[in-house]
Amino acid sequence: MEKFVHIVYDKILTALIKVIGIVMVVCILAQIITRTFLKVPFSWTDELARFTFLWFCFLGGVITLRYKLHLGIDFIENKMSEKGKFINRIFAYSMSIAFGLFVGILGTRLMGIVGNQLTPVMRIPMRFVYLSLPLSGFLNAFLGLYQLYCHITGKPYDVSFQETPKEVLESVAEAFNKGKD
Repeated sequence: MEKFVHIVYDKILTALIKVIGIVMVVCILAQIITRTFLKVPFSWTDELARFTFLWFCFLGGVITLRYKLHLGIDFIENKMSEKGKFINRIFAYSMSIAFGLFVGILGTRLMGIVGNQLTPVMRIPMRFVYLSLPLSGFLNAFLGLYQLYCHITGKPYDVSFQETPKEVLESVAEAFNKGKD
């Protein structure tokens, strides 16, 4: 199970988000360059940038949940007993599962409604645009289920496969300082 979560979330999903982010930035840069210098912007870059931003946000939310980087208010939980904290986390994971299922199911229904419509400029089916909703919803629900399982069984929830944001910032600062020399 840990290996499956690691491969799906840490390898595949992270790589997909990186590709989507690069495509989004390239589209925005192409739009800026063609608008500024050619005075005739590409019409498709704006639409593709919007759609990749949508995918980037929803899948990025899944990764944020994976590494427990969502904003949280732990003021109340810090005042709870150990049993209270245990129950509170069960409640939080259960709500995460419920929300993921809600988004996944309604996203699937939405895909059925608008699935045959085409985007205005690129003329691709809208089902590909809205696929980010059920995909991210069901990925969130599965991850919440896995976190709940780890919490109840006392199994460690390992997120050490990925660098922490602090490590990423330190490596960027180190690379920046090497470039100055």
